[in-house]
Amino acid sequence: MKTSISILKSKIPRIDCINNLNKTDTDYIHVDVMDGIFVPNKSLDIDEINTIFKDNNKLLDIHLMVSDPAYYINNININNINDIIIHAEIDKDINSLIDLIHSKGYKAGIAINPETNINKIYKYLGNIDIILVMGVHPGAGGQKLITSTIDKIKGLSKLRSMINYKYLLSFDGGVNDSTRPLLDGLDIIVSGSYVCMSDNYQEKITSLR
Repeated sequence: MKTSISILKSKIPRIDCINNLNKTDTDYIHVDVMDGIFVPNKSLDIDEINTIFKDNNKLLDIHLMVSDPAYYINNININNINDIIIHAEIDKDINSLIDLIHSKGYKAGIAINPETNINKIYKYLGNIDIILVMGVHPGAGGQKLITSTIDKIKGLSKLRSMINYKYLLSFDGGVNDSTRPLLDGLDIIVSGSYVCMSDNYQEKITSLR
């Protein structure tokens, strides 16, 4: 299982958190982008993203919690982007956004909120690379995992096997050493405060694996 570590909540300045993660063996840094519209909080505008990740050497797993993903997709200008994930709940043409992400050379993903049924994304499954199951309501770090969301992992894994889809399964929210045993069957596990509020990032990352 690969790890993607969110920098949303850290007890040290964000740039120092990124530098610390670059010294670990995490597979990705998870970049939570919030516009204050799709979710109440704001985090990382375009200028901040293009500045603080300029010298980053880890692959970036970009999670757009925004109402207008195309603006960010077109204006983020940094290296090492692995994927860009948009939300199924936005009022936009999802297929066009998936095509836009692919046209930039990135993998495309769809995130689903805790209350969103997986049938909402069935029509996109053949054209996406990652599904991000949200185990908490998006927009804030440090929340407790909503255990009912775990069933989506099983459902999406079974569907992938039955129809031979190629998407990876990722999970974000309330992930720590206590909840990790509940999350088998994933390809990528996203964790934030469990790692970045600690004094030993590598130790925490290893415990998740």
